[in-house]
Amino acid sequence: MPDKSDKKSKDKEAHHDPKSYDVDEGWAFNKQDSFAKKIGETRSDMKKFAASKNRVTAERERKPLTEEEMADFEKASMYCPLTGILNAKSFFKKLDYELRRAKRYKRPLSLMMLQVDNMDHYKRQYGAMVEDEVVKSVSKLLQTCIRDVDVAGRGEGICLGVIFPETYSSRAMVVAERVKEKLRTESVSSDLRHLKVTGSLGVVSFPTHARDEHELMRKVMEFVEHAKSEGGDRVGTTAKS
Repeated sequence: MPDKSDKKSKDKEAHHDPKSYDVDEGWAFNKQDSFAKKIGETRSDMKKFAASKNRVTAERERKPLTEEEMADFEKASMYCPLTGILNAKSFFKKLDYELRRAKRYKRPLSLMMLQVDNMDHYKRQYGAMVEDEVVKSVSKLLQTCIRDVDVAGRGEGICLGVIFPETYSSRAMVVAERVKEKLRTESVSSDLRHLKVTGSLGVVSFPTHARDEHELMRKVMEFVEHAKSEGGDRVGTTAKS
């Protein structure tokens, strides 16, 4: 008669058969790995969905700029906040544009630059803030002396300039002389009524003096420096030797 204990032992061994153990555990491992992968993918999809939702929400909440806001933005990027005329970057871009236009249509173009005389002296006497007041005052004066088609702007440092499209140097010289005379007679501001300044100016034209904006600028600044070397308060017509 078979021993019951032997039968139990055999059943136990069969239960722990290596083949059946490997297959079962391998299936369990693969199943768990597949499940973990699905969980990871789901979490990744949830993050992508949340990011996409936040982006859409932000785009909906972002209001488009009005025409007035766009105009203000454009003005802030092009114009000097102190003087209201073109800033240096925009002024030189405008000079380049007008010069290319003059070349294409074979039309004249003139350029005037101005520097206030003895600015360092005024800064020592009245303080550094006087420079802003003077530049602001002179820029306003410039705009009263030019036409609507002429373009006033800031150059490097405290230089101010005017582009005269389709204008010969003789006409630009008349404006330069007018600016010089008004500078001499008008006060800087109501707060500085006793302060009057003078300026050194230069005028050049295309194609008489130069054929590109860099050479025009170099030439006109030579004329300005020549006017300063002669004592200022004048329009330079020749370069400093």
